[in-house]
Amino acid sequence: MRAASATAVAFDTLRFVRTLRDKAKMSSEQAEGLADAIAEAIQNDLATKTDIAAVRTDIEALRLSTKSEIEALQLANKADLAETKAEIVTWMLGAIGFRALVIVGGSVALARGLH
Repeated sequence: MRAASATAVAFDTLRFVRTLRDKAKMSSEQAEGLADAIAEAIQNDLATKTDIAAVRTDIEALRLSTKSEIEALQLANKADLAETKAEIVTWMLGAIGFRALVIVGGSVALARGLH
């Protein structure tokens, strides 16, 4: 029979075995086997301080990675927006220039037609 680790949950296997023998009328072998199985299950399912520290480290690494990816996307979006603005200005100036050309051409044609 083994005792539960002090770093895990306090599980008194000896007391558990005695209770099973005295109250449930189990044999010593059955009670010890059950106590060992329960103690092992409890210990295997618990996270240690080292496990928790490793998860915290992983979370922090993911946080920093995600933050840098978001910043990169923001910069890319700003560049795309600036490029789009430049294209809009170019189209607008082109449209204004075309309109001015049409107006001047129309005025010249009208002036020639009146002479």
